Amino acid sequence: MARWERDERLARAFLELADTLTEGFYLVDFLHVLSDHMLALLDVTAVGVVMIDAQGRLVGVTATTHAAQQLEEAQIEFGEGPCQDSRRLRERVGPVDLTEDAAAERWPRFTEAARAAGFVTVAALPLRLREEVIGAVDVFHARPGALRPESLRLGQALTDAATIGILHQRLSQDQAERVGQLQTALNSRIIIEQAKGALGARLDIAPDAAFERLRAYARARGTSLTLLCRRVVEGRVPADEFVPP
Repeated sequence: MARWERDERLARAFLELADTLTEGFYLVDFLHVLSDHMLALLDVTAVGVVMIDAQGRLVGVTATTHAAQQLEEAQIEFGEGPCQDSRRLRERVGPVDLTEDAAAERWPRFTEAARAAGFVTVAALPLRLREEVIGAVDVFHARPGALRPESLRLGQALTDAATIGILHQRLSQDQAERVGQLQTALNSRIIIEQAKGALGARLDIAPDAAFERLRAYARARGTSLTLLCRRVVEGRVPADEFVPP
């Protein structure tokens, strides 16, 4: 990415992460915006996001690839991994080289699963504002030594901006709406998964490729990814709309 493109993307990222007080805010769409910008600006292989629900439990909300999503769910099931530590410590974790014995000693089951998925480096960035932590973002790379400190500092700045945006949006809601917002995001994740499967079957492509086409379509038309996926599942958007020209 050229320097001017990176600067333009960075400015757009912070602007979009501040835009949460508009009508029709969808948490899962917002977190996809965060993930997309982190993919581009940090040059990572995959991004996953977990959040803390009303009972204080971690829940997987979104990920840029199926492999990353499975790892987010594995961390929650195993009770170990970078996002678990980041949430507990309220600070950045890593980068951690998953090929080293220290990683296997620290997170035995997570490290085995991450290696099997093809990832060799991971870091976790808390979604935090001062002492309040509402979740964490994991960034994965398939190449050793690729998660540089300056990239992770930028990643933390993006997650901090996202946290402020989410908390500002929550201030405009009552308690019931705040609890419902995360449940709506989890419901949206199910719809997105259904749309990935449906589009993948119609076009005979992998779910990750279908997801990329869904995101590109939503971005190009300035529409909600969640609403688009619902229309795809309902058959209201023909599959040939997603075939590249």
